[in-house]
Amino acid sequence: MAFMTELMVNEYGYLLGGERSFPVDVVEHDWLKPYPQFEATVSFRWEAGDLLRRPNIFRHPEIRDWVCDDAAYSVLSGLAPHDLRVIGRGWLGDTPMHIVQVVSMLDIVDLDSSVIQDYGSYQVVDFPAFRRSADLDIGSRIFRVPGSYTGLFIGDTIRDSLDGAKISGLGYVPVPFVD
Repeated sequence: MAFMTELMVNEYGYLLGGERSFPVDVVEHDWLKPYPQFEATVSFRWEAGDLLRRPNIFRHPEIRDWVCDDAAYSVLSGLAPHDLRVIGRGWLGDTPMHIVQVVSMLDIVDLDSSVIQDYGSYQVVDFPAFRRSADLDIGSRIFRVPGSYTGLFIGDTIRDSLDGAKISGLGYVPVPFVD
């Protein structure tokens, strides 16, 4: 089983700060390519969400993809070390943080069964359906799919491990498989 992830910003809030440490202006960067490494350590501040509780995986409006504490990073990198790239490190108070990008791209989308937005010169996979043949290969994966620029996906082993470790900050939407 696979899941589309969503950062639960309303519930847990988001991070701010560190913009002076960004190696490239996020507005100018080509997000189809990996973001360059941060050279300086980033100092973050947290804007709380409705739950008033810090998550383990955070959203920063100018950083793609996730900012994780040690607990979340340990689970993610332990199961899928080749799917993540640490592009920087930072601090939230006295808590060390890891700025990570998901770098794996899996071409497993069944376009005929997916929700596609057509913008004339290009199309965006709004909500995918995956080919059933990929089901066994993605349990311990964190990945992107072609045509979905911001969507991040995880397999059921990753989701179960995050839940078992009580890692918070992500929501999960099941992605259907089609034959």
